[in-house]
Amino acid sequence: MRVSVQLNQPTAQGAQLAKPPLLPIFSAQIIVLLLGSFGLLLIDWVMAYSAFLGGLIAIAPNAYFACRAFQYSGAQAAGDVARSFYRGEAGKFLLTTIMFAGVFALIKPLEVVVIFLTYSVMMAFNWILALRFIKH
Repeated sequence: MRVSVQLNQPTAQGAQLAKPPLLPIFSAQIIVLLLGSFGLLLIDWVMAYSAFLGGLIAIAPNAYFACRAFQYSGAQAAGDVARSFYRGEAGKFLLTTIMFAGVFALIKPLEVVVIFLTYSVMMAFNWILALRFIKH
């Protein structure tokens, strides 16, 4: 009697994690932002562009981070993965700061509450979309 056992050999690349679906996530955010901003045009012009700017301040730095953070993958590239996450997060922080400062310094009049509310909603929407797409 002969028993054959086949072992799974590790690949040369190591463990691989799937890259999250960035395009669908950011596309959905932009569509929702545009629809919401256009809807606010019926109420007030300043509210509409304030909401749009608040949404852009949330989406653009997150997109930058996502592109930087997920440019490497695999266990052999662990150092590059860690560095790209740190650089992406630093860039995201700088972009967010610069965008908020630029909007408040250069654009008048503004609805400050609408900017921060839209920023918060778009950040939460990003997390919800990311969790939804990762689970599927």
